[in-house]
Amino acid sequence: MSTKRMFLLAAAIALMATAPAAAGTTATITITHQMRGCHKWQLGNGKPTPTLSVTLKAGAALRFVNNDVMPHKLIQQAGPKLSLAHASMSHMSAAMSVKLVHKGLYRFTTKPGEDYKQFTSMKTMGEAAVLHLIVRAM
Repeated sequence: MSTKRMFLLAAAIALMATAPAAAGTTATITITHQMRGCHKWQLGNGKPTPTLSVTLKAGAALRFVNNDVMPHKLIQQAGPKLSLAHASMSHMSAAMSVKLVHKGLYRFTTKPGEDYKQFTSMKTMGEAAVLHLIVRAM
């Protein structure tokens, strides 16, 4: 087999191997406890922030993890309608996932609850942040 044919075959195999992975990617967004502002979003190991904007490929999954000292209910505010099963993340490390099947702009927030009993002595500074998440599925 010629070098050119081997290169083309290797390139074709590489494309086939990466295309499904791109569509099946999962991004993890964690709700973390903060001493200032109470809670924030965090994408992977990124910087915690109350307002987060993310761009993903259509077909990707979003995994939400609640590592705050209070429960959070995930609320979709706009975008192609999603089924938010297990949206009430009612304990630490509670997680839920959604798949962004359609291209579009999705907007989310959370409705926080009261601190878990074992964390009522933890104090935070300032007003509690209102979480806003914008996800662009392309």
